[in-house]
Amino acid sequence: MEIKLNLGCGNDIQKNYINHDLRQHRPEIDICFDLNEKVWKNESWWVMNVNSFDEIRAFDVIEHIDDPINFMDNCWQLLKPNGILYIKACGWQNPNFWVDITHKKGYDIKSFDYFSDDTEIGREYGYYTTKRWKFVESPKYDKRKNILVKMSPVK
Repeated sequence: MEIKLNLGCGNDIQKNYINHDLRQHRPEIDICFDLNEKVWKNESWWVMNVNSFDEIRAFDVIEHIDDPINFMDNCWQLLKPNGILYIKACGWQNPNFWVDITHKKGYDIKSFDYFSDDTEIGREYGYYTTKRWKFVESPKYDKRKNILVKMSPVK
């Protein structure tokens, strides 16, 4: 059985996922903690789930995060070696990036290259983190200029 985590779900509750958000604002939310914390925890939950997840879904989340490198590192820790991190990030070209006052950073199609040694940017600037990733699919834009990324941790 696959174990899947839906980070920062808001009102986008996913069936067959552990749904996470900052606060328990809906009964379907299974776990709550702040993604801006250095280590994501509710202590026993973190220890039990390192290297446990087959998939982490993070749609419309990373643009709200103070430290995106820490976000990626924590996802790396939680995923199994062949797990998938599926991100939808608000692109800087999406007008909503500029409308939502809680957005901290807009993303580009090459933003996630920093995490992969298979890219020129990743080879040159990969020293930002020791947690490395490979692309499962090439990043792409959706119709609203959001970035869609599927990556797997290199462990």
